[in-house]
Amino acid sequence: MNPVKRKILEEMALHTQPRRPKEIAEKVGVNFSSCMMHILGLKKAGYVSSPVKGYYKITDLGSDVVDIQVGEGEVASILASFGPDKTFYFYIGVNQYSGMRADSLFDFSEKIKDVSVQSLEFHLVREDFERWLKSIGDVKLAKKLASIREKGVSGEELRSLIYEAVKTRHDVLQESLVRK
Repeated sequence: MNPVKRKILEEMALHTQPRRPKEIAEKVGVNFSSCMMHILGLKKAGYVSSPVKGYYKITDLGSDVVDIQVGEGEVASILASFGPDKTFYFYIGVNQYSGMRADSLFDFSEKIKDVSVQSLEFHLVREDFERWLKSIGDVKLAKKLASIREKGVSGEELRSLIYEAVKTRHDVLQESLVRK
């Protein structure tokens, strides 16, 4: 696949809502007409759809193309305990540390059960969870939390969705290590 088309699909995969080609072009760093040409090619191939005129989103087929597969070494790295530079620190607001931190994906899933909903909402809106997950190598879970963020849920429903996504992902990764 053309590298620009792949970049476009990867950018689209980060969002669950349809987007304008101009936004995508800016994020990918190509001019509008080039982006539009690639999007139309991706649409013809079934990787992109246009649910509303002028807006495009990735299809399941497109997601399968860019789904980031994680190798055994990366799985071990994602599941490892992290040093202070990779630890996630929970805040309830700017400069308001909650006193809780997570130094592994498993620890993160457990802390989600106990940290205040205010902290979850604070970090989700700021995309802190997504950035942290990408920094530890789990782009797939980062995308899942982005889709939760885009749903606009809050309160205990938000806690439940985040916990379920993180716990499920942890268990799947753990199982993949056991099978090998």
